[in-house]
Amino acid sequence: MSQKVRIGIVAPSSVVPAVELELGVQRLRGVGFEVSTHPHCDLTHLFFAGRDEERANAFFEYSTDKRFSVLWCARGGYGAARILPILDELTLRCGIPEKKLLVGYSDSTVLMEYVRRRWNWSTL
Repeated sequence: MSQKVRIGIVAPSSVVPAVELELGVQRLRGVGFEVSTHPHCDLTHLFFAGRDEERANAFFEYSTDKRFSVLWCARGGYGAARILPILDELTLRCGIPEKKLLVGYSDSTVLMEYVRRRWNWSTL
């Protein structure tokens, strides 16, 4: 019996409009993925999806969650680079998360390169 791929959605950058996020989640579920959206995706601070610490903690939380083999950035936008120093601290304190696939685009590229080089993750 095959298992469904579980995707954890995070928003390490800009605010994600709720309607767009829900449409994306429905689309992924419609093609057979199990999808969980981190609660921080509902946060807003200026034009970010929460404060830097909230976004970094949410990303790290889902990166260490064994339920997910894929993390998906809900949106690009300026903000991902701001959480890299916090991810460095979390990595030093907690260790490198097990390998996953990170999916993203736009300004998420800096985060994708971070996890590829520092955590040996795959990216798309």
